[in-house]
Amino acid sequence: MSDLHDEVAQRLSETLGIDKSLITPDVTFVELKINSLALVEFSVVLDEEYGVPPLELTPDSTIGEAVALVAAAMNGPSEATA
Repeated sequence: MSDLHDEVAQRLSETLGIDKSLITPDVTFVELKINSLALVEFSVVLDEEYGVPPLELTPDSTIGEAVALVAAAMNGPSEATA
């Protein structure tokens, strides 16, 4: 697992009280019993921590998808769209 995954997992654990050992790249938010409101709260934490815009996460999104969205947002717009 990547350092970014570990950081995002740590933030999720701290914010929502999820056991960090359960936060694997392929687990979904619904499997972790995280609802849409909690996802909004988590998105705000990621915005504050990484300076990324609010993420479009759903309960069916995986942790790996969330980490990929954070990584993409941190890297900024691609040169192909500039």
